[in-house]
Amino acid sequence: MKKTVLELLSIFISVNAIIAQPKPIELPWAPREIVVDANDNLYIEFERMLMKITPDGKSSYVSEDVAKGFRGSVAPDAELMVADSKGNIFMTKPYMNSIWKLSPDGKFTIHAGNENYQNNWAEAAKRPMELGQIEFMVMDKQDNIYFSESLDGEERINKLATSAFHKLTPDGELITFRDKDGSKIKLNQVDGIGVDLAGNLFAGNVAERCIKKIAEDGTVTVVAGQCGKRDICPVYSQGDVSKAELVQPGPIVFCKKGELFFADHRMNRIIKVANNKVTTVAGASVIQPCGSNMGGRSKEGYKDGPALSALFNFPARVRIAIDSKDNIYILDGGNYAIRKLSPDGIVSTIAKTKK
Repeated sequence: MKKTVLELLSIFISVNAIIAQPKPIELPWAPREIVVDANDNLYIEFERMLMKITPDGKSSYVSEDVAKGFRGSVAPDAELMVADSKGNIFMTKPYMNSIWKLSPDGKFTIHAGNENYQNNWAEAAKRPMELGQIEFMVMDKQDNIYFSESLDGEERINKLATSAFHKLTPDGELITFRDKDGSKIKLNQVDGIGVDLAGNLFAGNVAERCIKKIAEDGTVTVVAGQCGKRDICPVYSQGDVSKAELVQPGPIVFCKKGELFFADHRMNRIIKVANNKVTTVAGASVIQPCGSNMGGRSKEGYKDGPALSALFNFPARVRIAIDSKDNIYILDGGNYAIRKLSPDGIVSTIAKTKK
C-alpha cells in the first residue's frame, strides 16, 4: 500500500511538472551549438545567429550574425562555443584553427590563431600560435580551454579519423597532451570531450566504444565501456563499469558532485557514470536488433516528461551543457530542439525550431 501511494505521488508530481512547463521559445533555424555561462545564461547558436536565454526564461539576440562587419575568410563563427567565468564566450567552427572571443560588451577579438588570422576588421591575437584543426572544445573552472585536434596524413592511426588533445591557458600557453615518451596522445574517432573539476580530460572514443580519461601527466585510463570488445553489433548494457558496454559515447559534462554524464549518439540516451556504475538517466527509445543496423541504434523519437520515458533524436547532432544547479541542457539535433533534464528527472523543451 505504501509503495502504491509513493508511486501515485511520483506520477502526480511528474504530471504537474509537465503542465507547469512554459511554451518553448521559437527558433528560426536548426540549432548547432549551446553553452551555459557562469551566470546560468544559456546561449544557442544557429547559422551564426546567437540567442541568449536567461535563467528566468527571457530570450534576446546577442547577435543576428556574429560575422557581420568582417570581410574575407577571417571572421568569427560560433558552431563551437565555451564560456569563461568572466562572461566571455570563445568560439570557432569545426576544423578551423583559430578561436575568437566575444566579450560581455559585444566586442570580438581573435583570441588565438597564427599570424594569418588578422586583418583590418579584427584585433589580432596577442600571442600568435598554430592551433591545428579544432573538432571539439570544453572549458574548466580555471578558464583553461581544452580542444581536440583532427590530425591529417601520416599522423593518423590506421588511416582512420584521429584526434590529438591540447590545453590553452588564459595566459596563452598551448600545452599538448603527451604520453611518458613525449609522443602526442592520439585516439581514433572521437565524438565528444569533457573536463572534470580536477582538470582531467575525457574523450568519447567511438572507435572502441568507450570513454577514456587523459590525465595531465599523460596517463590514459578507461572509465566506462569495454574498449574494442565489439566491432559490429554493439550492445548497450548498464551496471558495473567493469561489465557495462557503450555504443557511441559523445559529449561529456560533470555535475557538482563530480559525476560524469554523456550523450550516446546512437542510443538516444543521457547516461551517467558514477560510483563505478553506468546508468541511464534519460531516454527510453527501443533498441533495434543487430539485423536492422550493425552499427547499433535505438529508435528515434520526441517526448517530454519523466526522464526515463523521454525520447530523443541524437544521430543528427547532439550537444550538452550543464548549469550551476545541475540542469543538463541538450541540443537534440534530430528534433531541432533544446531540451532540459532537471536534477529531479524531468525532461522539458526549452526552445524549438518551427518546421
